[in-house]
Amino acid sequence: MSRATIAEWMHITITLPSVQYALFRCLESGNPQDPATNHGPSINLSGNDNTVSPGYYVVLSANGEPLDIIITEEKAIPRSVSYNLSNPDPNQQIAAFRQRVRERDECCVVPGTRVPPGIYDAFEGAHIFPVAHLDLWRSGQWSQRIEDDFPDVGDSKIHSIQNGILLLSHAHTYFDKYRIAINPDDNFKITCFVEDYLGFDGRHMVFRGDSPERYQPLWGLLKYHFRMAVLCNMKARGPEYDWDEDITPGMDPVAEISNSKEGKLRFELIMAERLNSLVAK
Repeated sequence: MSRATIAEWMHITITLPSVQYALFRCLESGNPQDPATNHGPSINLSGNDNTVSPGYYVVLSANGEPLDIIITEEKAIPRSVSYNLSNPDPNQQIAAFRQRVRERDECCVVPGTRVPPGIYDAFEGAHIFPVAHLDLWRSGQWSQRIEDDFPDVGDSKIHSIQNGILLLSHAHTYFDKYRIAINPDDNFKITCFVEDYLGFDGRHMVFRGDSPERYQPLWGLLKYHFRMAVLCNMKARGPEYDWDEDITPGMDPVAEISNSKEGKLRFELIMAERLNSLVAK
């Protein structure tokens, strides 16, 4: 991880101006007992692509004095895995969203795995901004940033191709759970926030170069998702981000959802997603 990346994550989670704090390497071996006084010089983070060495670090004032760090109260919006919207559905807007994302991307945009000719079994059209939060989409006036001129995109435009990317099913789950995110400010580099068994981290999002800008994924939406992922993982993940999505045939899905941690919130999200996918115009 680069020093510039650390600086960006700190800027998202700490409310103080970045000139008021700095990062210092702890000098004690093992778990530091006195990091406020036993540390090295401040580390230059801004615009620095050098890799951060593993170890313990402390955030202090710019001149190395103890500092009250204020963490933002902003939280990542919880979201459920939205793979159900990629399955056959009578809603015209959802069907058009799925088909247009497939035709534009032709591969999983994260690892770049190509779609076998006409076989989309393992590929899913993912919404960058979740349909369950249609109210936040509207209050954030995202529709005004969408340039997609497709006739059936609707007034809300939440089903625009600019709010969609094609992902393999496991990548889709990681994306919805904020385990991976795409940073458009860093050449669309992919960050994996957990142990990277699937080889996502450090890759770059794959684009179709022949697709007009008005049909490409919206930079601002990817940036928003990246911010949510940083908040989710830097501020400690809550149970609302780690629901077990493996509800196998024969199990009671309502009981499984209701009995999970934050079951009420989870049930509300799933219902909101399904209803909003139908009412979004």
